[in-house]
Amino acid sequence: MDEDFWAEQYKRAGTPQLHPVLVGFNVNLDRIIPVSRNLLDLPEFQSDELSEIRLHLIHSMENCTAEEWLVSDRAQYARFTEYFSSTGSLAMGGQAGIAALHLASLGVPDVFCLAPELGPEGLQMLANQGVRVPDEISGAGSGSDTIHLVFEYKPGLVPLAEGALPRDNRFIASPKKTAENTLIPQNSLAAILPQITSCTRAFLSGYQYLQDEGEFARAADQIQVLKKCNPLMRVHIECVSVTDASVLAGLVRHILPVADSCGMNEYELSLLLGSAGRISPAGLVKGVLELAKKTGLIRVHLHTFGYYLLIIHKDRFAPEDSRTALLYAARVVAKVAGGTTTHLSPAGIDAVKQIVGVFQKGPVPGSFTAGDYFILAVPTLIAHDIKKTAGLGDILSSTAFVAERF
Repeated sequence: MDEDFWAEQYKRAGTPQLHPVLVGFNVNLDRIIPVSRNLLDLPEFQSDELSEIRLHLIHSMENCTAEEWLVSDRAQYARFTEYFSSTGSLAMGGQAGIAALHLASLGVPDVFCLAPELGPEGLQMLANQGVRVPDEISGAGSGSDTIHLVFEYKPGLVPLAEGALPRDNRFIASPKKTAENTLIPQNSLAAILPQITSCTRAFLSGYQYLQDEGEFARAADQIQVLKKCNPLMRVHIECVSVTDASVLAGLVRHILPVADSCGMNEYELSLLLGSAGRISPAGLVKGVLELAKKTGLIRVHLHTFGYYLLIIHKDRFAPEDSRTALLYAARVVAKVAGGTTTHLSPAGIDAVKQIVGVFQKGPVPGSFTAGDYFILAVPTLIAHDIKKTAGLGDILSSTAFVAERF
């Protein structure tokens, strides 16, 4: 399966049916800040007051890994936002906000957004794109919009750590939020359910803001309530790079077992498994299988540099549909990134070949079997001179999820 083979697969893959979707709960505004050598060298950015955010940014840049720092000190975060208030540009942010606007732009027939802490500007952005916000929570738009700082960088501005893959990426600094951003008041939830019965997909996020067993248990109960409003609804959890052990335990113990699907990158997988990152393609497959078996997930989608992996239970696997969904999502993301040209990733093609040597061949090219699960691996399209990195993982995951029949 060389470059010509995969180029033909991308060419032949059509546009799949897109399913009506509910997105929640993490919505905010992003201040997109392009990182340059001049920015890094500014005396103010090297001051003691900004030293912590600079250290986190440099760590992300050294590893070319998407990282997020949740800032607990509100006064400290306010100083950060004030310093960068005239830098970059504002855009919709948060996994739910990004996915909602993107899926609406793709023509998904119904896109609902649940965001209990939605601000007025965010609410207007959603409305302008035709995203429906149930009346019971639209009043949240009278609050204030939360702004996250998203630093987008290219490799080479700082020396790379040993073993790091050079790639465009981003670092996010955001305020530590509470469960109010993720949990819906019970009376509001009951009123919302009749409005979302058309949705057969739910793309959910924001569980990194839960703090104790009670909040995780309540969130899991609300997921089950959402699923009951339509027996065909499939729930996907989009992961983030949270390092708090109690949050990771809550996700694995409560949230993922009541979901059908989840999405992540290789760093987030290692955090959920509590182990060092598995950097080989076969090692990543084994890690994803371990997570699926541990949590009972039907579907796990992992995106990493050069290739995408999809693990899906044999009882829900539709080979051609699943592969079409992945290839379609890859095309969409390459377009959204805004590059000048695209080509197939040689590293991704090589990764698929490495997996061939470890797992049994499956029913379609690029598919493999492992016990009760099928594995799909496809090389990505690499866009050159891209204009954005923020939200590409959310766009990829949400697109593949609403495009898949399972």
